[in-house]
Parts: sequence; C-alpha cells; structure tokens
Amino acid sequence: MKTNAGVISAAWAMFAIVAITFCAELLTTVALLYFGYVSDSIGIILTDAAMLAILIAPPIYWLVATPLRRENEKRLHAESRAAELGQLAITDSLTRTRNRRGITIGVLEAMAHAERYQHPLSVAMVDVDHFKEVNDKYGHKAGDRVLEGVASILVETLRMPDKVGRYGGEEFLLVLTETGLEQTTRIVERIRAEVGAAEFDIGNDKIKLTISIGATPFVKGEDLERLLSRADRALYEAKRSGRNLVVTTEGE
Repeated sequence: MKTNAGVISAAWAMFAIVAITFCAELLTTVALLYFGYVSDSIGIILTDAAMLAILIAPPIYWLVATPLRRENEKRLHAESRAAELGQLAITDSLTRTRNRRGITIGVLEAMAHAERYQHPLSVAMVDVDHFKEVNDKYGHKAGDRVLEGVASILVETLRMPDKVGRYGGEEFLLVLTETGLEQTTRIVERIRAEVGAAEFDIGNDKIKLTISIGATPFVKGEDLERLLSRADRALYEAKRSGRNLVVTTEGE
C-alpha cells in the first residue's frame, strides 16, 4: 500500500512538473511575441530561458521541497518516539530512576570505559532499612512514597556523571564514575546522612528512616557478577552490623 501510494505521488508530481513547464513556456512565448521579439534570435532564446526559469522555479521547488520536508518531519518524529520508548524501557516507573535493566547497562558501560582508559570506578548497593515494616504499618502506597523520596535524595546528592537505578524492591544501585574507594566512601556517607535527616511524607503522617550501603571499587578484568556480588556482600555486612551504616570493601 505504501509503495503504491509513493508511486502515485511520484506520478502526480511528474505530471504537475510537466504541466507547469508547458504553461510557463506558453506564457513566456506569448509574452515575447507580444513585445515583438523575433522568434529565432539569440536574445529571445536567452530571454525565454530566463523567464521560464523564473516562472517554474518556485512551483517546482514547492513540489519537491514539500514532500521532502514532510518526510524529514516524519523521520524526526519517529526517531524522537523511538528514543522516548527506549528511555521508557530502562526507566523505573515509580522512582523515575533507571530500572534494573537500565542500571545494569549503565554499570557495563562504565566498566568498559574504566577498563579502556584505566580510570577508577566504584559501585554501591543501597537498601532502605526496615522497609517491610513501613509497608506493613502504613501500606504499600506509603512505601511507594518512601521509595520516591529516597530516589530523589540519591539523584540530588550524586554528581552529574554518576548513575542511579532501582535494582529491585527497596534496593538501589549507584554507579560512581571516575571515583576511587576513598571518595566513594565520602559520597555514600553523605547520602546516608541526607536520608537519615529527611522526613518522608506518606500522606497523613511523616516518618524518618535510614539506609544501609555497601560499596566497592571496580577491579580491572573482573566481570559484572563479581563486582556486584562484592558490593552486595558489603551491603549484607552493613545490615548485619546494625543497619544505618556504610561498609566498603577493597577489590579482590
């Protein structure tokens, strides 16, 4: 159907160009005869060519440019829509941070960059302490508001190149580019303090809560599973040691 429509449109455009050229030539000839030019002189040939060009250039430009402009607008719209859909595919609908797939892609990209350019990189697992109790006591909508609030603090506290995503449930994953373990520790301690000082609006009430964090640096040559497993063990140690803590571990 689209092919047939394109053929018909092209045929109409060709017919229109021929018709415009014929009419322009006819008008030009009549005008030249009216002003008394000799039909076989060089002057009339040049004048005829010039007038023909002036007459047919605008409509032909319109015939050619309009479809091209429309096609370009359609292409740009399609590309924009594809980009939006691609972004939605890696975005968590609740927190508006990256989802598990999106943040995993972010880690892999950061690992490849760190490996290639020998730059430091760290990751951190963040878990909301006693989150199940929030859901049980206040309901799941309150839990959703807490996750939105924590995500907002993470986004606002991190630097522009860093990435954050909801890794699962009440757990977030941070990707800290160009960052060694010492600087990472300072950043995540600031995040822990920011969350601990905040009050989270859950509707009819406000509550306070804490987070636990496990952080580790990327080691050249290691794979994603090993890196995240080490961060997860550091997080588990923070939870086991009483929560509201940051635990860091050196690369293996």
